[in-house]
Amino acid sequence: MKTKRRIVIMLTIIMVLSMFQTNIFGSQTQEPNAMRVGITVEIDSLSPLISYSQIGYEVFMLLYDSLITVDENLEPVANLAKNWTLNDDQTEWTFELRDDVKWHDGESFTSADVVFTYNMLIDSDLGMYSGYLGGIVEVTAPDDHTVIVRTEEPKANMLQNSCPILPEHIWKDVNPDDYVTWPNDQPIGTGGFKFSELRSGEYLKLVANDDYFLGRPGIDELIFVLYANTDTMAQSIRLGEIDAATNFSPSQLTSLQDESDIEAISAVVLGFTELSFNAWDDPSSNANPLLKDTVIRHAIEFSIDKQSILDIVYSGQGSVGTSLIPPEGFYHYEPSADELRDFNIDKANQILEEAGYVDLNGDGVRQNSDGTPLEFTLTLRANNTDEVQAGQMIAGSAANAGIKLNIETVDDGLLIDKIYSGDFDMFIWGWGTDLDPTTILNVMTTSQIGNMSDSNYSNERYDQLFIEQQTIMDPAERQQVVWEMQQILYEEAPYIILFYDNSLQAVNTAKWSGWKRIPDEGGYFFNLTNYNYLNVQPVSDTAPATSGNNTVLYVVAAAVAIAVFVMFTKKKKAK
Repeated sequence: MKTKRRIVIMLTIIMVLSMFQTNIFGSQTQEPNAMRVGITVEIDSLSPLISYSQIGYEVFMLLYDSLITVDENLEPVANLAKNWTLNDDQTEWTFELRDDVKWHDGESFTSADVVFTYNMLIDSDLGMYSGYLGGIVEVTAPDDHTVIVRTEEPKANMLQNSCPILPEHIWKDVNPDDYVTWPNDQPIGTGGFKFSELRSGEYLKLVANDDYFLGRPGIDELIFVLYANTDTMAQSIRLGEIDAATNFSPSQLTSLQDESDIEAISAVVLGFTELSFNAWDDPSSNANPLLKDTVIRHAIEFSIDKQSILDIVYSGQGSVGTSLIPPEGFYHYEPSADELRDFNIDKANQILEEAGYVDLNGDGVRQNSDGTPLEFTLTLRANNTDEVQAGQMIAGSAANAGIKLNIETVDDGLLIDKIYSGDFDMFIWGWGTDLDPTTILNVMTTSQIGNMSDSNYSNERYDQLFIEQQTIMDPAERQQVVWEMQQILYEEAPYIILFYDNSLQAVNTAKWSGWKRIPDEGGYFFNLTNYNYLNVQPVSDTAPATSGNNTVLYVVAAAVAIAVFVMFTKKKKAK
């Protein structure tokens, strides 16, 4: 009987404590640590073969891996490839691959996936990554964990190749004729995050890859939340509805910097905003033939007060633009004093007058000898209020040179359609660039050489130099060739580089720790790495609490248990 009583007493105590513990701590299940990042431009496609957006490049770094990546110092480091060697004549690269990598669906990653991806991109010549593979003539796999890449000439940017490796077992079933339309709406990669959900116009959700070969990220769920305007996004991070904001308006920078739990920065990044002209030669296109005259393009640049636009619209967050590669890059070309076209409205009027463009009817708009007015359409992205304001200022200043610019605002999708059908005069947009110059230089190549031109520009000498610069392994020698290419572009002006505008970003430091700017004055996002996504951790406040009110409740629970014990003991003594 004594033994039975002891058992009853112990079970009762355990039941009471369990009851209180359940009430205090619940079921002990923990909500996932979700990071919400605000963006203002939706990913254009989940397929790396047809996406050209900045957010697309960012997402693909998280879903997929490349053979080589860059670290927080922007130096090449091993990724899917453990190591690599280069033969004596610098035309054969041998990559030894990791043997512990799985695709998100559990299939093993092998060298066959690398061979398939490279050949698919080379053969199709699609997407923003195919330019990384220029000069490659053969890709082979002697075994499951070795890849040999042979090139016709030395390939200077092999270790800057961020091309995502795609799963052969999925993509092999896609007809090459369908590459330009296949949505890849359930992407499978090897990256630190897995695809979860895309709700168009709302958000893109990724989840942590528990088996990631570089270690599981500290973020359980990563959600890119789409905002129609930057004001709403800035308010959301203030209220804690999102944990980070990207590319918000300069007018919001100061107020966000005043928030104690938010770190808001103006990051120097590799990129620019440009005014692009339609330089298409095809007579069947809708290109205005007047814009092929570099005199008109030069006059428009002379009429633009870039510094005033930068100060007024962008609150001075950036620097005045000149050539294609930003000043932070080793390959940046700075025009000489004789070449430079800075703000000079008198010069704009002078060169137009000398070229025979005069105002024949006194309406303030110049005409050519046939009486055709210098009147063009400037297409702007409706959801980018800064670019709209900049465009309005450009139109106002161009009018002082006798050039009429009619503002047209459209959504991003329609502008893309106009660009690649050649149905535009000029537009404002921007590019992010790489450490290596090849990708951004490729933007200005003839379509037979590259595939990314949005100005329909063509110059035979430029195309020759583009091929040449990829084969020069000595950086100083290569720099001279890249400078000549930029000099050609600056003189012919298919682009007017308006600004090297900073990227404005904000993060919640009270909820998340470990944020790192890359490089020192760079950004948390859009910095060519996935460092912050993989290394940021939630601030440690999620463990079951045993302090404050919960401690008091636990003490009460213990007291009740003791009372039960005493009660049973007294009954025993009474007998």
